[in-house]
Amino acid sequence: MINILAPAPRIEIMHSFDALPDRIRRAIAQADFPFDPREIAERLAKGRRATAVLRSIQKRTSL
Repeated sequence: MINILAPAPRIEIMHSFDALPDRIRRAIAQADFPFDPREIAERLAKGRRATAVLRSIQKRTSL
């Protein structure tokens, strides 16, 4: 699990963001609050489907 409060190099965060699928990057960019792209990438690496992750981002954003 990623500690989102721990400092991380910005370049690492941007590389994680760039590696995400386009639809997820757009959802993160339009979100009301920041999502850590490293956490999202970790979810995808664990086998979560991109559509499920996308829905969870959109659901939390539209509350």
